[in-house]
Amino acid sequence: MLPDFRTPMLWALCLGLAAALLTAGVERTRGASARADAAKARQELAEYRGTVAESGRLAERAQRTQEQTWRARVDGVIQDGQQQIAAARADADRAGARERRVLAQLTAFRAAVRAASAEAGAAGGSPPAEAALDLLANLLGGSGSALVELGKFADGAHAAGTICQRHADATEH
Repeated sequence: MLPDFRTPMLWALCLGLAAALLTAGVERTRGASARADAAKARQELAEYRGTVAESGRLAERAQRTQEQTWRARVDGVIQDGQQQIAAARADADRAGARERRVLAQLTAFRAAVRAASAEAGAAGGSPPAEAALDLLANLLGGSGSALVELGKFADGAHAAGTICQRHADATEH
């Protein structure tokens, strides 16, 4: 026997069932859409994280390259500075050697003048040349080593200042 569709209760039941099925279908579609949206959002988040990670790696690599460039410049400045200081010291050592040779020559000359003065004194001469020579020897002997030391200091200070300036220039961005 077939149900009688003329009764309002049956119509209400059919309408309620149709509404429930329609609501279930709509909710199922919404759920599928929400799951698709969530999957898309997860995918976009994963891509964003990958992009951020790659950007971080690239930035770190660029920083390392920059640091290596600066280090190479600074090392070059340091090596050049050490060579300049070594050259300044060698120049000062050569100047000291020249001073010692001049003093040795002066000592030999003084000895010759004293010998000649002794002979002249025996013959009735005077020793003023010997006094002037002693004064010259004292002046050269006292100032020569001080000048060598002053030269070493000045050359070292000049080289250090030059190195410092070049180091600052090398580390500028």
